[in-house]
Amino acid sequence: MGLHLPNNLLYGSIPSHIGNLSKLIILDLSFNSFSGNIPSEICILKSLEWISLAENEITGPIPASIGSLHHLSKLYLKRNRLSGSIPEQVCNLSKLTELDLSQNNFSRNIPSNIGRLLSSLSQLILNANNLTGPIPISIGSMHNLSRLVLVENRLNGSIPKEVGMMRSLVMLDLSVNYITGPIPPSLGNLSNSVWLYLYGNNLSGSIPNEIGQLGSLTTMQLSSNNLPGVIPTSMGNLTKLSSLYLFENKLSGSTPQEGQFLQRSAILLSCHHYNYHITISVVHYLNICRGRLLAYISVHNNNLTGHIPPSLKNCKSLYRVRLEGNHFTGNISEAFGVYPNLNYIALSNVRFYGELSPKWGQCHNLTSLQISNNKISGKIPPELKHATQLQQLGKIPPEIGVLSNLEHLNLASNNLSGPNLESAQSY
Repeated sequence: MGLHLPNNLLYGSIPSHIGNLSKLIILDLSFNSFSGNIPSEICILKSLEWISLAENEITGPIPASIGSLHHLSKLYLKRNRLSGSIPEQVCNLSKLTELDLSQNNFSRNIPSNIGRLLSSLSQLILNANNLTGPIPISIGSMHNLSRLVLVENRLNGSIPKEVGMMRSLVMLDLSVNYITGPIPPSLGNLSNSVWLYLYGNNLSGSIPNEIGQLGSLTTMQLSSNNLPGVIPTSMGNLTKLSSLYLFENKLSGSTPQEGQFLQRSAILLSCHHYNYHITISVVHYLNICRGRLLAYISVHNNNLTGHIPPSLKNCKSLYRVRLEGNHFTGNISEAFGVYPNLNYIALSNVRFYGELSPKWGQCHNLTSLQISNNKISGKIPPELKHATQLQQLGKIPPEIGVLSNLEHLNLASNNLSGPNLESAQSY
């Protein structure tokens, strides 16, 4: 028997006489506007296997008597206004496979024995609360857990090495907490992991070589920590990686050259407002676009040196490129090719020289070309008029007077020559 009332306009308190539905197996009141506390009478419905009160305005604590619902396998209370601690009695729900308490106001520690007593869990979602204290060591006993999401809490301490025992884990998200210490090498045992999010903590120590064992990984987010040292060469083994975020760290050294590292990845190594020094020579990204799927590359505001690699020049899939604020060198007319999908490219404040290539006119989807503060010389090629989607380029020469969408032109601090820009008067 089930009571299914999701996605309605119901409001007010959940009535206490719901406890009279003694044969109820499924209770779904999600996506309504219920308020008030969770009635303790729900906890006398001993046949309940599924409770979803998600997406309401329910307040107060989880009643401790919920631990008596021994048949309960799924408990969804996300996005309410629940408060207090996660009651220890939740750990009595030994058949529980999915627990989602996210986006509430729960505080205090995660129960220390949660992993040992809820070993059947496949999903533990506790993000966006005010949970404090360390990640329980017992969590390593959750051998069936596929998703562990603790992002946006106030957790502290280090990542327990026991997390590496959770071999079924597909997603690990510990981001935006106060976690310190190194990334444990044991995370290399998580061979099924697809998503690894550790950003926005205070992690320190080098990235362990064992990270290169995560052969299923597609996304790794380690940005906004205090990670020093080099990017380990073992990351060259991550052939499925599509997004790597390492910005706002203290990384240095050269990039991995092994395997097909980041052959189709979104590369984000930028330091933004930090003064950390990443002295990575992009010339080492020899296979940067080997998969011909690279669309986004952002390595701006670092100390990157060297020439633009040929693989990037020939990468037809590029959509958005940010290389500004580095120390690249080379002739700008030879460093870049034709990119039919390119929408945005920022090359300002680098050390490019030479003349603009007529090939930029073949980038028909280009809306922004930023090349100020280089050593570019010569004339604006008249072929640029064919890039009719351009909205940002700089001062408008007569050759590109037909670009009716142009709003910004910035070619400052170069050595450009040509006629007076009388055609700009019509804009």
